[in-house]
Amino acid sequence: MRFAQLQYILLLLIVSINSSYGQQKDILSNTLITPKEYYLQVKQFGEFIDRFNYKSDWRGNLITDEFKKAVPRANYILYLFNGEDSRMTNPTDSSYRVVCSQFIAYINASDKPQVINLFSGQVKALVKVNILYYGKEQSASLEMLPEVLPDRSAKWVINRVEADWLTLNADSLLNRFISPNSHETNFINLKKLNATSNPIYYFATPTATTMNFISEVTKKHIVIQHTEKVTYFITFPGWEITVDEFNRTSNNSGWLISNLKKCN
Repeated sequence: MRFAQLQYILLLLIVSINSSYGQQKDILSNTLITPKEYYLQVKQFGEFIDRFNYKSDWRGNLITDEFKKAVPRANYILYLFNGEDSRMTNPTDSSYRVVCSQFIAYINASDKPQVINLFSGQVKALVKVNILYYGKEQSASLEMLPEVLPDRSAKWVINRVEADWLTLNADSLLNRFISPNSHETNFINLKKLNATSNPIYYFATPTATTMNFISEVTKKHIVIQHTEKVTYFITFPGWEITVDEFNRTSNNSGWLISNLKKCN
């Protein structure tokens, strides 16, 4: 699809996303039992992936030739953007809309269409959780990665923890550190780890925070309460999209692309 055509599609979305959905009456008719909005909303992240990959239609069925004629993939991906983003409606700045057009053209290239593979290293999740730490409410962000095991089974693992309140004892850093000129002695003072009861201080801050979090969970000082927010980051060569959940009653709701950026 040409760049000008994609810009026109984006313009249709900006004018009225509800109207855009309404154009597909033959594909998704109204029902007295289930409102049309229920089908249009992206209710689960897995559903977002299937729609992005042009695998399933709004009802969750495999996409048919009839659906492809009525809703080309470029249009379908467009529905997965947050239509209420001010960058999509700003009449004085079209830069974000141009980037969206370029991205859709890249994803929908006839010679090499792009898809999301959950277990290929493309996807990571940032989960903000509410916890109790010594009985006091705190928040922490856990970076989650899908991990594929040798037997081809898979699981999510915690890769990193961000928690500003979970700091190390600054006084201990006076003794527990690897000096800045250690490279001149071939890092021989790594032997300090042999005599320490807490190696956390010798690791980079993100790793140290993660290890400290693990230690506090082990000691039952941390109790996970509930999940506050989940954000997904999906990468393609030269691109990254952010996917957030938008809880609203409009057609354009659920798991949608909240940000798109080019990567070097």
